[in-house]
Amino acid sequence: MEPSEGVSKNAGTSMDESEVADFLRTHPDFFERHLALLSELVVPHSSRGGTVSLLERQVGVLRDQLSIEKNRLSSLIDKAKENSRLQQRLQRCFERIARTRDMTELLHAVPRVLQAEFGLVTAVMQFTDHTGQDAIPIGALVPHDNENAALVMRRLSGKACLLEAPLSDETAGLLDPTSVAQAASCAVLPVVGRSNKPLGWIILVSGDPEHYRPDMDTILLEGLAGLIGASCIRLGLS
Repeated sequence: MEPSEGVSKNAGTSMDESEVADFLRTHPDFFERHLALLSELVVPHSSRGGTVSLLERQVGVLRDQLSIEKNRLSSLIDKAKENSRLQQRLQRCFERIARTRDMTELLHAVPRVLQAEFGLVTAVMQFTDHTGQDAIPIGALVPHDNENAALVMRRLSGKACLLEAPLSDETAGLLDPTSVAQAASCAVLPVVGRSNKPLGWIILVSGDPEHYRPDMDTILLEGLAGLIGASCIRLGLS
């Protein structure tokens, strides 16, 4: 009776998978005390077929994890380098804009420096003629009854900027046909004066559909728009 009782007792206390897992989790030194098991136990290899020892499988898992971490680190380094280059470009833009002495120079400097630093198709800075500012060259004024200008101003109301890929009809209507033909994405930045009075806008046009994505962060573009608006106030616009 005793042997059969012993067998019955062992069968009744057999561990299920979760209990085995819990046991190994709470006894991390188990395999240190049973080193032979590392080479005796075999597990299926999910990607290459066949079986390997538990130790080999663990090494493989660690190697895969290391590869993932290396790729992640490489991606972070690339992103940091990209952000550093972007900050350098913006600094050169900010310095050039801050040195402008009148609106004519500002209207010349803004498109030129932005195109050069960011490889844009074009950069257009425009104002509505209801601003009544004699300091703005006539070529940069858009009639206040221009339908495209009215739609853009309405869409900009209360927003930091607009990002489009592809360009909307109203934005395209404010550009020359050559630029529109090359345009794949754009950013439209508001230019505001004192008391947040809308004065006009800046359209940055890229031939890359990924350059200005609707889901991208706009904090740097907002800073650029703020600096240009402040420069307009400094140069006499109100």
